[in-house]
Amino acid sequence: MSTHELDRIDWKIIGELQADGRISNAELSRRVGLSQSPCWTRVKSLEERGIITGYHAAIDQRALGRPETMIVQVTMERHADRSMADFEAAVRALPEVFEASVIAGEFDFQLKVSLRDTAEYEQFLRRKLYKISGIRNVRSILLIRDILKEK
Repeated sequence: MSTHELDRIDWKIIGELQADGRISNAELSRRVGLSQSPCWTRVKSLEERGIITGYHAAIDQRALGRPETMIVQVTMERHADRSMADFEAAVRALPEVFEASVIAGEFDFQLKVSLRDTAEYEQFLRRKLYKISGIRNVRSILLIRDILKEK
């Protein structure tokens, strides 16, 4: 079976692990309808094939005292390798940024920023983001709620 040929059970395993990466093999096998040994073998195969690349802790920004999430889209003045790399390095140093992606389209980068409130966001913009050279345009979007994380 190639990397892209996944059956119904593989997809169930992936879904369960995305929902709870700490699930025991016994519980996972029960939920997907396999005995423990074949379930463990499938998980190991998904890992070896690079489909499952790791297990991560999901962080609740609200519990950290940072209930507001802003999506920040950035367009750069120039797209030279050095300008882009400098921006990426600067963003990695900003603790408020918990997700950063290079994107295609009207904007070059998309950041997710967690903050206490909009006043803190204004300070983040003025004192940190706007100080990074090479930025042409910034668009901010307030994230109201993540419908995929609701239970």
